[in-house]
Amino acid sequence: MLLKFILLFTIVIITIQGRIHTTRIEKDAGLWTRLYKEYTDLLPYSIVRGQMTIKCEIMLECCRGERDRFFDLIHEYKFEEICIGHPTSTVYDSHSKKCLRLIEELHDIEKSSEYIKFSKIIADNPKREERFQKWRSQMAKVCSTYEREAYYCETKNTIQFNLCQRKVLRSIADENDEEFYNNYVREMESDYRTYIQQFSEAFHHL
Repeated sequence: MLLKFILLFTIVIITIQGRIHTTRIEKDAGLWTRLYKEYTDLLPYSIVRGQMTIKCEIMLECCRGERDRFFDLIHEYKFEEICIGHPTSTVYDSHSKKCLRLIEELHDIEKSSEYIKFSKIIADNPKREERFQKWRSQMAKVCSTYEREAYYCETKNTIQFNLCQRKVLRSIADENDEEFYNNYVREMESDYRTYIQQFSEAFHHL
């Protein structure tokens, strides 16, 4: 009986020692939030508030029934198919005039020189973007519907972003060991700083 108690006590101690403390999670989420704000602040209007806001308006006007899945549709590259459609599709034909106007605005933004430049920066490093995709997959699993929607529709809402990232980091910490967690945070910080540097150089004139 005593031996069982000692073994159980040892397991509890090891578990506590191996768990990333909440203060560390909060600190890392705080850094992540500051980097995200700097990242979005550097992007021109047409990309951040323009392109993202238009997609949010399209969601509300053209496919309101998919609102709870909005983040997932963009993350899984299904937004165009489900919410917009192509000119000969039944989805597209069912749109209101306001919806069609919003779709036209979105396509105009995506043809802009700023958006093309932004897309090229993202495409030039597929491994880095793959890490961001995995990060957004984690967001899809653990963040609330409002937190996920705010990521696209309220890019200045750092409170919701921070709350979401605390959940992401906690899940990463709980599902992996400390070394994996440290590498994950380090890589994402490095990726954000690299993007910030590239955007600063690409859009410094705006």
